Amino acid sequence: MPDILSLVADHGPWMLALLAFLETVFVTGVFVPSGLATTFATLLASQGAMSLSAVAVAAAAGGFAGDVTGYWIGRRGGEAMRAGDGMVARALARYDATTGRYLSGHPFFSVTLARLVAFVRTVMPLASGIARVPFVVFVVFELPGLLGWVALYMAIGLVAGESWQAAGSVVGGGWLALFTVAGAVLLWRARRRRLDAARAGGTRTAEAEE
Repeated sequence: MPDILSLVADHGPWMLALLAFLETVFVTGVFVPSGLATTFATLLASQGAMSLSAVAVAAAAGGFAGDVTGYWIGRRGGEAMRAGDGMVARALARYDATTGRYLSGHPFFSVTLARLVAFVRTVMPLASGIARVPFVVFVVFELPGLLGWVALYMAIGLVAGESWQAAGSVVGGGWLALFTVAGAVLLWRARRRRLDAARAGGTRTAEAEE
């Protein structure tokens, strides 16, 4: 995780756009913490390291490109993925059990709100393509969710930036950096625990079906 944050710090909005793209282009995006990267980039921007508008554009553009690409991957070849027994099939099965059942009649829940939920958003575009949600409908409902996602994680970064400035008047910057890295590691570990739990649940489901 610190390495990913270092890449954002070194390469700025371009790296943020790539991470946002990778999170939703395919289910392997569960390993890409683009939300945390957006928050971190916003924190850096609040300190003058980069432009806030560039962070917003990078996160939105990368996320939109990833969503659209993931949708078309699902539209063109998703049925074969769903029929398998690997990680992709298990991830899609979990999505169906939570949000996917709303795809036919409730795109606000399955697309817009799903875009805001960790893990769910990584498979939402793929599942939407597999379900053959009309592309125009997908984009119309995906955009508000995408913009809400950008606003949410940037707001967290802005609040963190203000807290950083306030704390900086009390303790040294070195301690603040240590606390920030420690917090990032704890967030990453929590994300990994959720991922491991999802994998375990998928394995149990597969075993039960056998």
